[in-house]
Amino acid sequence: MIFLTDNSFKLRSEITGNIDDLREIADISIDSLHDGNGRKLWLFPLAGDRYDDKIQDETILSFRDGKVYTGNIMGFIGFGNTKLSISSRFSKDSDKDYFLQYMLQQVFSINLFDLKSSFEKENMLDITPLVFPYFLQKALSQGLYREYTRNSYNDSKIRGALDLPRHIKENYPFKNGKMAYTTREFTFDNAMTQLIRHTIEFIKTDSKLGQKILTGTPEMRDAVKMIYTATPSYRKGARNKVILYNLKPKIHPYYYEYRPLQQICIKILRNERISFGQSEKEMYGILFDGAWLWEEYLNKVFQRVGYDHPENRTGKGKIYVFKDRKNKYGRFPDFIKDGIVADAKYKNLVRKANDMVFDNISRDDIHQMISYIHITHAEKGVFVNPESFSYIDYPDGITPIEMNFPIRSNMLYTSIPRVGNLDGYGGEIYIIDFNIPQHCKSEEEFRKRMRDGENALERKLKYLDC
Repeated sequence: MIFLTDNSFKLRSEITGNIDDLREIADISIDSLHDGNGRKLWLFPLAGDRYDDKIQDETILSFRDGKVYTGNIMGFIGFGNTKLSISSRFSKDSDKDYFLQYMLQQVFSINLFDLKSSFEKENMLDITPLVFPYFLQKALSQGLYREYTRNSYNDSKIRGALDLPRHIKENYPFKNGKMAYTTREFTFDNAMTQLIRHTIEFIKTDSKLGQKILTGTPEMRDAVKMIYTATPSYRKGARNKVILYNLKPKIHPYYYEYRPLQQICIKILRNERISFGQSEKEMYGILFDGAWLWEEYLNKVFQRVGYDHPENRTGKGKIYVFKDRKNKYGRFPDFIKDGIVADAKYKNLVRKANDMVFDNISRDDIHQMISYIHITHAEKGVFVNPESFSYIDYPDGITPIEMNFPIRSNMLYTSIPRVGNLDGYGGEIYIIDFNIPQHCKSEEEFRKRMRDGENALERKLKYLDC
C-alpha cells in the first residue's frame, strides 16, 4: 500500500511500491479513468451533485520535477498490483486519519476503517454497500417514497372494483360474505420501498459489516426503521420480481434523489461487486473531492444557524449575474443568509506572521466573493477554511491560537480576521479558521474537539449576523 496525503508532495525516491503503476494514473483527469474498460471508480460528488468546479477534470496525482503531487482528491484506488491510499493533510498517521473519518461519518455515515478493511482484502473489494447509507439518507430527506399501487383484497369491506374471476375462484359457493376486488391506493408500500427493504435484508447477511452499515449512526438506524414500517408486505421470495419491476424506472420527478438509490440497490442485490484479480489492468476504488466533502460537512453546521445551501440538481438558491438573462450565468454560493454569503475553502489560507491579515487568497476566490456580495446586496462575505493550531486555555473554554501568533489579552473568542472593507458599494470580507485538532490520543478525543470547533463556528457565524 502506498500512502500519500492531499495537497502535498512526496519525492519519488521516498515512495515504496510500484511507481510504474502510479504513472498509469498520473496527470490524467479522473473523468478519463471512467472509460468502461474494467475501470470502476466511485467519485464523490456524483455528476448530478457537482457545481461549476469541474471536479471530473482534476487529477488524482501528478509527476513533476522528481516529485509526486496530490490535489484535493482523497480515498483509495487500486491499479495493477498497487493499492494507493490518499489521506487528509491534517492526518499525521495514515492509519488514524481522524479528520477524513469524521467528515465521512457526518456526510455519508461511512466508517473509514471499514472502507480501508474492505479495500485491503486480497480477493474482493465490495464498497457498494458501504455507500448505501449516503444514498438512502439523501433520498429520505425528500420524504418516504409514495406512489399509486393496485392492490388485491378479499374481504367483506369492498372499496374497489370487483374482480369477478378471482371472486369465483376464491369465494365459491359465496357463503363466506367476502368479495374479491382491486383498489388503487397511494401508499408507502410500493416497488421502490420494497427494493430498499430487500437491499437492507441483503446487507444484513454480511456478518462482519452488515450491522455496522445499517446501525452505524442514529440517523441510519432511524432510516432503516422507517423502511421496515413502510413495507409490511415484504416477502423474501419476491426479490427477483421487485428487481425486475425497478429495472424500468417510474420514479416521480419530485423524488429525484431516489433514482441513484434505486441504481445502487439493484447493483447490491444483483451482486455486482468490484473484484481484484480478474485483470492486471482493472482499476477500482472510491474517491472523494476534499473541497466538496468539506463543504457538505460544513453544511451540517451552517444549517443549524439558518443558512441555505443552494442545490445544483434542483436549482434551489441559484443566483443570476444579469437581471434580463435569467437562464444564463447561474451561480451557486456555498451558503447564503440575509446579508451574508459564505464560501467553504479547503485551501491553505495562511495568516501573515504577527498579523491578522491574509494575503494569499486567490484572485479568483476574491473576485467570486465580491460578485456574490454585489449581486445579493450582502453586507458581509465569509471564507471558512480548515487549519491546524496549537491550543491554550482561556476562562471561557479552549481557544485555538496559531503557534506564531502573538497572544493578546483582549482577544475575544469570537474575534474573526477581516480581509478588508470593500471600496465602491461596500461590504466586508472575513475569514474563519476552523481548527482541525492535532495530536489526539483517541478518536473520541478528536470527535469531542471537533464538536467544540463546530460550536465555536456557530458562535462566530451568529456574531457576524449581529
